[in-house]
Amino acid sequence: ECDIQEKINFEIRMREGICKLLAVSTQKDQVLQAVKNLMVCNARILTYRAQLQNGKEEPILCRTKAESSENGSKDRVACRAKVALTDIRIPLMWKDSDHFSNKEKSQRYAVFCLLRMGAEVFDTEVAIVDKALTDISFENVTIFDEARPNFRVKVEVYSCCTEESLNVTNTPKKLAKKLKTSLSKATGKKLKGALEEDSTELLLPTDLITRGPKYNLLAYTTLGLENVEDNFRTHSLTITGNEESSFWLPLYGNMCCRLVAQPFCMDRDMMYGFLNQQQTLGSLTSWRRLYCVLRGGKLFCYNSPEEIEAKLEPALTVSINKESRIQAVDMDSKRKTNNFSVINPMSGDAEVQLFSADSRDDLHKWLEAFWQHLYDLSQWKHCCEELMKIEIMSPRKPPLFLTKEATSVYHDMSIDSPVKHEGLADIIQRKIQESDGEFLLGQQKESASSLWASLFDGSHEMVVQKNTHPGSNRDTASPTHARGKKRRAPPPPSDKLPYSTKAQVNTEQLSKE
Repeated sequence: ECDIQEKINFEIRMREGICKLLAVSTQKDQVLQAVKNLMVCNARILTYRAQLQNGKEEPILCRTKAESSENGSKDRVACRAKVALTDIRIPLMWKDSDHFSNKEKSQRYAVFCLLRMGAEVFDTEVAIVDKALTDISFENVTIFDEARPNFRVKVEVYSCCTEESLNVTNTPKKLAKKLKTSLSKATGKKLKGALEEDSTELLLPTDLITRGPKYNLLAYTTLGLENVEDNFRTHSLTITGNEESSFWLPLYGNMCCRLVAQPFCMDRDMMYGFLNQQQTLGSLTSWRRLYCVLRGGKLFCYNSPEEIEAKLEPALTVSINKESRIQAVDMDSKRKTNNFSVINPMSGDAEVQLFSADSRDDLHKWLEAFWQHLYDLSQWKHCCEELMKIEIMSPRKPPLFLTKEATSVYHDMSIDSPVKHEGLADIIQRKIQESDGEFLLGQQKESASSLWASLFDGSHEMVVQKNTHPGSNRDTASPTHARGKKRRAPPPPSDKLPYSTKAQVNTEQLSKE
């Protein structure tokens, strides 16, 4: 009860804040969003109060039920599930004259959905609808975490005409001016004075000052376990509005959505622990110790718990379904054993697996887990045939043409042509092949290799010359030229031998002699 009361207090504070925001809002979209949030807060407050009242009555009902079934069998309760409602599509049925003409001047409507299940109330985003649209789409993913097999999801579609007066919150002074000009001078002055003296509560209803635009129930439907399917399905809508209503939209009468359920018995470990499994080879019988996990209608048996973390395939998988028979073995014999068998009927024969628990208590826990698991599978029916996936969509990015300068939508659209379109990866790969890898460097290939590379290459000779004083000639041979080319020394004359230090020493000795 304390948690429910905290939720009620939180929604009341939210409602007060929304009313303050609504009082100062001037933009149309702000007013529509604030009024929608106000409706959601009121719906949650009413739901929490009803839940609080039901919680006070439950102890009396539980006490009487316990007394009536005191001598009876154990009443089982099916596991809960996670139910997700996604991709709501509501088709519209405009007349041809309305859909193909005067689209720019057509009325616009604000539409959103309210989703209820038990004490949980969710809402979708607000969709702006005009005669150019052929269906109303909501991409919200609504997840109910604590659903029972008899759950009922009520989908309510609310609509509001955006052309209605949206500035009701700031009307006293505006209304005073209009009354002064439309009524006689004496009456207009009296009303104007009353409005300017902040006595609007005497002239206008209090809910009119803070109400703003009004959303009305346009259609609704109720979904249950029979509507769950891992695919899109069409469901009938009950339409409450008519053509004379200001909020009316020409609904086709159907709603498309994807309703999936994930029972806890399908994606959670309902029982786990070590069991001994009997193996028979001819006349030889042996036992092997396995770590077993009961989940999703199967008993997965591993050699050790570490294999689960390593995501290895189980050593043995035993089906647990409505056709399986699980029973204790040798319960009445003098030799007390903790064995139980799992029998699955096959075509023409039956597959029997014999297991043994470590103790009598473990045996009772495993048998109770198996029977509860079979009960959960029978209650959730087709939802347990295969684990359904809940697709959570990533936030939508703004359209490309909204991030650029406003030119034309068609400039940002790709028009189909016979020419094959290249992706970014294909373009980069083609550039790399054409330039032999130079495209990645962002520059053209040099005519000669880098000069510093010769320092690490032993097959090239290099002359290292010490710099002379600053007054030396600037045209002295240098390893590097402005153009990046080496300056080679001129070849020696053909009539003289190449210069060497030994020849120079011999000539000097001959001259001395």
